[in-house]
Amino acid sequence: MAIRKSKNQKFQTKLNVEEALIKCEDALNKGGFKTIKVNKSLRQLNADYKKFTVWGYIEITLFEVNNETEIHLKSTANADNIFALFSSPNGKIMKAFTTNF
Repeated sequence: MAIRKSKNQKFQTKLNVEEALIKCEDALNKGGFKTIKVNKSLRQLNADYKKFTVWGYIEITLFEVNNETEIHLKSTANADNIFALFSSPNGKIMKAFTTNF
């Protein structure tokens, strides 16, 4: 059984929640994520990230705060492989999303 670790991050954007939801989905597509699930009523997105060196997923939740949107990210990835010794798998998942946002 794989050993999994998680990482949390949050940031704010001036977009409203609906615009941010669309932009998050686009960022997931551009970042190479698979099996993207969008729940508009809960303002959540989930997606798998499966590359040769990194296997995991990301959960994104959007909150409206003072006419802005706060984006909460949680990535979970396998941490029991040789590649995890050299760079954080969760860092790679987060970067794949944030650089495309």
